[in-house]
Amino acid sequence: MHDITPYAFRISADNPVPLPASDRELVSTVSHRSGNAPLARVYASRTAGRPLWIHTAPDDRPLCSLTPAGPDAHDVHAPDGTPLARVTRRPGRLLPWPRRTRWTARLAGQQVHITGKAGTWYAWLLYVVTAPAWLLWVVCATVYSFFDGSPDDFTFGRPARVRWRAPGTGTILDHRGLSRTYRHAPRHLDTRVAYALAVLHHRDRERIRA
Repeated sequence: MHDITPYAFRISADNPVPLPASDRELVSTVSHRSGNAPLARVYASRTAGRPLWIHTAPDDRPLCSLTPAGPDAHDVHAPDGTPLARVTRRPGRLLPWPRRTRWTARLAGQQVHITGKAGTWYAWLLYVVTAPAWLLWVVCATVYSFFDGSPDDFTFGRPARVRWRAPGTGTILDHRGLSRTYRHAPRHLDTRVAYALAVLHHRDRERIRA
């Protein structure tokens, strides 16, 4: 966990697996992009409040905990209770003026805010410009599938790439929507905070798709 070499990882959602004699359940796995041996496992409480715990794999050593701290906010703590960061999510909207969903991590004890917005500006521009064409295609494909009996989903997702940046360091965590991977720069961002951001971001996207 102390290697400073940039690497890519992905979050895989697991069907909740209750643990024997515990109020926790396994809900997600953090693994290398290739999907080989896991890097970490994510556990959730089965009680109210739904805190999360991230443990290393395979030795199951605690890395950090994520506790709800209000609407769209989580506090990240080390295993000994030391605050690491507060992660907040600001929803996107169309009116009264458009704005993208924004994720922010405020690092404890530092005047550093790590910020990432959903979708790049050029991806959103392309999305809006081409909207009439693919919307027409979706309507035609949906009507065809109604008569053909095909259950295919023809919807198009919104731009999904998120690049978290910190002042003076550039991109330190990069989520690529097509490959669904996160590229992390450990030199500039604590691995525990990176995993916390990725887990919360992934859970939010899974909630939207559900």
